[in-house]
Amino acid sequence: MPAARRAAQALIAVAASLAAAAPTGQAAARAAHPAYPSRASIAAAVAYLDARVGRTSLAVVDSRGRLAGVRVRERFQSASVVKVMFLTAFLQRLNSVGRPVSAFDNSLLYPMIHESNNDAASAVLARVGAGAVARVAREAGMRDYAPGIGWWAFTLTSAADQARFFVAMQRLIPRRFWPYARGLLAGIEPEQSWGIPEVARPQWQVFFKTGALPSEGLFNEAARLERRGTTFTVAVFTTGDPSMAYGEETLRGVGARLLADAPPR
Repeated sequence: MPAARRAAQALIAVAASLAAAAPTGQAAARAAHPAYPSRASIAAAVAYLDARVGRTSLAVVDSRGRLAGVRVRERFQSASVVKVMFLTAFLQRLNSVGRPVSAFDNSLLYPMIHESNNDAASAVLARVGAGAVARVAREAGMRDYAPGIGWWAFTLTSAADQARFFVAMQRLIPRRFWPYARGLLAGIEPEQSWGIPEVARPQWQVFFKTGALPSEGLFNEAARLERRGTTFTVAVFTTGDPSMAYGEETLRGVGARLLADAPPR
C-alpha cells in the first residue's frame, strides 16, 4: 500500500475515534458545565429542611439529570400540584383528536393553573378521566403515584415523582401545546406565586405549581427553572406546618439555598 494512502487511512481512523469520543449536542453542553445546583447547595437545602418542623421531603433533578434530595420517595398528598398532570392529560387528549385549545378549553385550563381554581380542576378531571392522569404518571416514570380517594387533592405522590415529571413535561406535552403550557405555568397570579418563584425571579424563568391543604399544614411546590441553557427541577413537600406563612418560608428557604451559587454562564 502506498505511504500516502496509509497516512490518509490513519488520519481517517484518528478522526473517527475522536468523533466517537466527543460528546455531541446536549451531552456536550452538560459536559462543558458543572451540575447545577451544586452538591453543596443541595446539601445546604437539605440541612435547612431538616431543621424545619413537620414532615418534609425534597427532590432535585440537577442540570445533568441526576436526582438528589432527602426522603425523595416519601408519599404526600399532592394538593393542587397535581393540576399540572391534569393539564398534561387534557393537552394530550386534544392532540389525539387533532384539536386546538378552544376558548372553552382555555376557560377551564387557565383558571385551573393561573388562580388554582378547584372547580375548574374538577371539570378538567371529569373530561379526561382518572385513567388519563394515571397514564401521564406512567409515562413520566412515577413510582409513588396513587389517585386521590374522595377528592383529587388527596392524590398521593412523592417529591421524586414530581421533580422527574417537571423534567418529562417537555416530552409529554405535545409540541404544538408546549408554548401554551409554559405560558400558563410561568404566568400564575401573584397570590399563588409563593415560595421558589419569589427567590428565583427575575434571574430565572420559573414554571411551577404550588399546592396547599392549610387544615393539615400542608404546603407543596414543584418547579422547573431555566436560565441560559441551564435547566433543573425541584419539588418540596411539607406537612404539619404551624401556619401558611411558615410553610411559604420553608419553600423560600429551600429555593434560596439551591440558588445560592451563580449558575453556569
